[in-house]
Amino acid sequence: MRIPASIAGVLDIKVFAGETRQWLLIDVPHGATRKADYDAVVGQLKSVLPAQLEHFFFVNTDIGAPEGAEWLARTLQQQGVNVIVARCLIPRTFIDPNRVIARSEPGVVKDGLTPAVPGYIQAPEDAQWLEAQHARYHEAIAQLYQEVCRGADGLALQLHSYSPRSVGIDKIDANIVQALHAAYEPGIYATWPERPPVDLISALKDGSFRAAPKLVDALLSAYVADGIAAQENGTYHLHPVAMGYVYAKEYPTQVVCVELNRGLVADPFVPFGVSPISEEKVAKLMAPIARVLGEALRG
Repeated sequence: MRIPASIAGVLDIKVFAGETRQWLLIDVPHGATRKADYDAVVGQLKSVLPAQLEHFFFVNTDIGAPEGAEWLARTLQQQGVNVIVARCLIPRTFIDPNRVIARSEPGVVKDGLTPAVPGYIQAPEDAQWLEAQHARYHEAIAQLYQEVCRGADGLALQLHSYSPRSVGIDKIDANIVQALHAAYEPGIYATWPERPPVDLISALKDGSFRAAPKLVDALLSAYVADGIAAQENGTYHLHPVAMGYVYAKEYPTQVVCVELNRGLVADPFVPFGVSPISEEKVAKLMAPIARVLGEALRG
């Protein structure tokens, strides 16, 4: 197994070595959840950024996903499974590591998916630098997918978290902070549709592709057994604009994508600030994944 090295400011790789030959890759593309991750990029940019842009960062980063990845890695390691946790350190506030840049229009939300590059990144040198970091990340991640999934021996989990409600924002531009503040006013926020506790993002909207159907069906059953109302494509579908789809299509029976509800892993969920993460809540939502993927890998 050739495992690429971590890349400062781009990718953190941790290996949880087990005793068997099976491997699980946990890909956390929106793993830049700490204020330090945000500050490290802000210091590199020349674009004039919106005031209080950190509020967008806090409300739109996948809190709980890095913690869920490490909980799962420790749990499966105890069962003998080898696990790699690949945590991206590039905040999606500036460029989205889970987007195909060429298929994304700057600043425009498409089918509920935020763009690769927000409209407030105006300096050409910023866009070039950010795209270079995006490329460095995917060069390493693509190698990890190949190492783990080549030969159909290993599995990969794309782990995300999403906001408790689907907030209607159409553009990611210089007015994003004001738009979010308005959308999160209590009377307005309560009108946005609630999202399921867990969503398995498995299929294109037209139904022409469904990733890892046996694993997805097993996960849905496992969540039912635990009394958790998980859904499949309840909020999102796989989409050609997402890099997650690219990897799922390349390894169609080995890659699963899971969204955890941030309101059910945070204690409490703080939209525009730091949300403390509850290990107990994380474990509850991750336990079905541990059972299903652990059984699949040991089998």
